[in-house]
Amino acid sequence: MKKLLAMLCALCLLLSAFALAEEDTIVFGGTEPTYLEPNAPAIGGPEIHAVEQIQEGLVRMSSDGVTVEPLLATDWTISEDGLTYTFNLVPGVVFSDGTPVKGEDWVWSLYRARDTETSEYRFIAEPIDTVEATDDQVIITLKAPNGAFLAELCSFNMVLGCKAYAESMTEEEYIMNPIGTGAYMLKEWNHGNYVLLEKNPNYRNADAVKTQYIKFATVEDDNTRLMQLQSGQIDIMGDIPASLMDVVRTNPDLTLQTFESTQIRYLLLNTTMEPFSDINVRKALVKAINRAEIAEVVYGEFGGATASVLSAAHAKYFNDALECPPYDPEGAKADLAEAGYPDGIEFTLYSSPNEVYQQIAIMLQSQLAPAGFTVNIVTEDGGTIYENAQNLKNQACMFQWSDDYYDPSEVLGWICDYDQSQAWFTGLNDVELDELQAAALIEQDDAKRVEMYKELQQRVYDNYNVIPLFHNSFAYAYTNSVQGLAVDTFSNYYCENIYKAE
Repeated sequence: MKKLLAMLCALCLLLSAFALAEEDTIVFGGTEPTYLEPNAPAIGGPEIHAVEQIQEGLVRMSSDGVTVEPLLATDWTISEDGLTYTFNLVPGVVFSDGTPVKGEDWVWSLYRARDTETSEYRFIAEPIDTVEATDDQVIITLKAPNGAFLAELCSFNMVLGCKAYAESMTEEEYIMNPIGTGAYMLKEWNHGNYVLLEKNPNYRNADAVKTQYIKFATVEDDNTRLMQLQSGQIDIMGDIPASLMDVVRTNPDLTLQTFESTQIRYLLLNTTMEPFSDINVRKALVKAINRAEIAEVVYGEFGGATASVLSAAHAKYFNDALECPPYDPEGAKADLAEAGYPDGIEFTLYSSPNEVYQQIAIMLQSQLAPAGFTVNIVTEDGGTIYENAQNLKNQACMFQWSDDYYDPSEVLGWICDYDQSQAWFTGLNDVELDELQAAALIEQDDAKRVEMYKELQQRVYDNYNVIPLFHNSFAYAYTNSVQGLAVDTFSNYYCENIYKAE
């Protein structure tokens, strides 16, 4: 009898510990990151959301996405000629392993952001000429004045890493397990299942961190994610398509919340492959897409058609003169025949299992058919699609973009600076476009800069290789116990503020 009581007591303690652990863990359901270091070869949303909990920069965007606010810098000054940025540092900051931050860590980190050849985002740090630092101050000198530079320092790749730690291992090891000064650090990566972050005990504001563990669970399929949310296996899921929103709304245990965003979904056409090497074919295809219908079906009241590759959140830089062509499949069919394809065209569209992209793919297939386009949809995991896109192996595919800071140079640099992404994996080497974006980046006259970025949008529009489909709000579903989730317009959220109510 005593043994039985002892076993029951042990079981109760185990269950209590399990319950406590569940209460002290927030679980996100989504796509598994490929790396956990911001200058690794392939970085997207899953990687950025994890990196932002681990590593920090000098500054970051405010929660409303309008201003730049201090992070590891207390304040800064900019020289009159616009070339030198001097940052005073928060004193006493240490990495998650207890190592004090040194000036050499800043020098190494910012040069790493600029010089890592495999990083697709090194263009953000490209304006940097030199970096000098002490333990109290960082001085960055630019090659030329750059009106976007302070905003660029808010990017996920302009963050602090530990030089000695990185040099103690191979590059392959480091990009899978970096350390930083952020609220969390990596505890475990069970590949294919989850990434588990633990509260950083050496974080300078550790007492303000509300949850001990953050888990990014790998759940690729939206329907599976929703079922796991309903059953309590995960706490938060993002990117809710309109088809699932009513399921969330009618569940009294779940909350649906949307946040303003800069997110746009795009169709990318590989111009190094036939038939999309022919601009007339690309132009005909655009004429046979009903963007408004796709936005309505996929994102409902929280989506809308867009003609520009730049989000309207960029206000004065946004080219509102661009218009979505009216849906005209018969006109597109005639254009195809004139381009030498009277019998139509067959091509392959690659889609991830994500419900949003599956729905977009099916709608494109349906809309393009009357125009003579036969669309073969191939579903592959997001990582495979991205890797093949990098190597220009996809005939057509779909991606999303949400900006990391308030300046048009990021997405337009990504599309127009051929050396960075081969015109966003479309292979269109437009030299004049590249030169214009380089000039816009350093233009100091605000009015001229605005006009240059509007012209860039027009030129991309006329190339028909990167086709914006629709913009949408960020839609999240979570259990009612979750508190403190706040997503800014750039898709950033900081997990130190998230917790479960009792």
